[in-house]
Amino acid sequence: MKYLNSKEVANILGINISTLKRWTDNGTIKCKKTPGGHRKFTMQHIREYYKNNKQSGKNFGAVLDTIEHKEIYKFIKNNDFDNLTQRLAKTSILSDDHSVNTIIRSSYMSGYPVADIFDKIIEPASDIVESWLHSKSISHIEEYISRKLITRGVETLNEDNPNGVYNGKAALCINFEDDLPDLGNAMSEVVLRHCGYNVFNSGSHAELGSLNNIIVKEKIDTLVFYLCDRQCCRATALNNLKKTGNQVNEIVNNLQAYGIDIIFGGEGLKHLDKLPRKLVKTFNSYNELHSIV
Repeated sequence: MKYLNSKEVANILGINISTLKRWTDNGTIKCKKTPGGHRKFTMQHIREYYKNNKQSGKNFGAVLDTIEHKEIYKFIKNNDFDNLTQRLAKTSILSDDHSVNTIIRSSYMSGYPVADIFDKIIEPASDIVESWLHSKSISHIEEYISRKLITRGVETLNEDNPNGVYNGKAALCINFEDDLPDLGNAMSEVVLRHCGYNVFNSGSHAELGSLNNIIVKEKIDTLVFYLCDRQCCRATALNNLKKTGNQVNEIVNNLQAYGIDIIFGGEGLKHLDKLPRKLVKTFNSYNELHSIV
């Protein structure tokens, strides 16, 4: 979990540290305190502050101006998803992590639901990068750089465990063994955390083996698999479709007795002919995932 210190938060809010101290003491902005009395903040603390103090938007814009991201704030303020998408695609290819993080974090702190950030900004930006790869305007390496940078930005939204009001449930996010990217899994984790789940995420290239042990040990209520369909992973997925299909059936058959929700997501699902849809839930967008968990 990444925390922000008092100096960083004071700079974001455009106030001095003594004012921030007073605000935490009177409850204007929440924080966590270490045993030594130091204040630690998450982005969710800042987001809640902006949500409860509408006039603070002026400070937010001013901070972005100082880091040369005035246009990004303008796009966010105007719900200009087309320009946000284009900017995210371009800056991720250039490995401009500062701009990538500004787009993702600022959208979040401005109050955009995480599912909308993923469906309206990140997924379309990934489509743009994919189109550049198809047209050979960029290389596979550049596509991987883009995806890695965006994934890191998404993971900063996992600031609490869970982010929302805890619903008493635990979820496991896991990739298929031959599915490479982590981005779909990372976004699924964020949505689940914001729905109140405690989430375990195995990342990519995890050997599935037997899932029974961790399901029992961690009292897993929901299992979420994500199958990507972008060029960076499609070759691997298509070359192993038979194996993936067998894994799906094995997972569903083995875990039915546990009474857990099994959810499969991602565009790659269209390649699976024998997905037991009556026994599982599926999603193609993160708003769909949000609606079924």
